[in-house]
Amino acid sequence: MSDQNIHAAAEVKKTYVYGAVRCVGALKPVFDAQQNGFLPPELRVAGTGFWVRDFGCFVTCAHVVDQYLGRSIDESGMLVVGGNGQAYQRATIEVVDYQHDLALLNIQFTHKDDFKKEVIKGLSIADRDPDIGQGIAYAGFPFGNKLLDANHTPTYSEGVVGKEILHTLRRTEIQFTGPVVGGYSGSPVVLRESPDKLVGVLSNGPMDHGNTGNIFKGIHWKHVLALCEVSGK
Repeated sequence: MSDQNIHAAAEVKKTYVYGAVRCVGALKPVFDAQQNGFLPPELRVAGTGFWVRDFGCFVTCAHVVDQYLGRSIDESGMLVVGGNGQAYQRATIEVVDYQHDLALLNIQFTHKDDFKKEVIKGLSIADRDPDIGQGIAYAGFPFGNKLLDANHTPTYSEGVVGKEILHTLRRTEIQFTGPVVGGYSGSPVVLRESPDKLVGVLSNGPMDHGNTGNIFKGIHWKHVLALCEVSGK
């Protein structure tokens, strides 16, 4: 295979996880004391979310959207999902699973065709566990607003499965090794050899929800599957 073909194949694999992710945040008006009035709403990035194609679900972490629960729009702003070349749409919290740090959001599209166009870019859910040392890929919005460009495109990263599956009384997790900072929470994790198959959701690292470090834990794909099945979509 030529270098050009190898590069093209790598780009195709990257686009699966890269294309599935969206920015999760809030739009909130900012008061300008000098003008004694409000400026246009500013986006405040809270984390990352992604589409699951088979169920038509939008998934993120519970701790990403927890700040919007039980609070008025005046307090927290209007929850929105978008970016990565897509317009921001209002979102509501459909299901929160605190035990597994997962949440499903309902995106309020104006037209059904817009929903279909988004869902088709989503990921499928894996049907087997990864092995130690297997390469993984993920994409999201690290550092929140600081790295946003004009199109609000995500950042792509790679790593490896660093440890055997972790089974606890609370939940099942997969430990990964790779660069992780705040803003990646809710990012989908896929195997590089099966780039359209979700194996985990980036949840936290050893330092306060993955604010910094090279080791992080992902919520096991089976928990995502169970939540999507319960949603009934």
